[in-house]
Amino acid sequence: MIGVRKTILVAQIGKEYLIMVNPKIVDHSKQSYDVEEGCLSLSGQRLARRYRIIVVEYLDRKFKKKMRTFKDFEAQIIQHEIDHFEGILI
Repeated sequence: MIGVRKTILVAQIGKEYLIMVNPKIVDHSKQSYDVEEGCLSLSGQRLARRYRIIVVEYLDRKFKKKMRTFKDFEAQIIQHEIDHFEGILI
């Protein structure tokens, strides 16, 4: 309504809750894999292609620019949620 698009992703990484404002995947490994994922938005599981390693640029809760690398399951979860921001459902 006001012409400003904001997305907020909160993920539990280990014991930490990580808050990412406007997260964007800026790099990823060449290696990808296919995985069956479930989603609370849909019933059942569906095939998705994910990268093992991703680099995400985002703003932290104080709106400071950050960049962080995620691997394996953490990377998969973040890719899933960023897909939602883009209107992609598995």
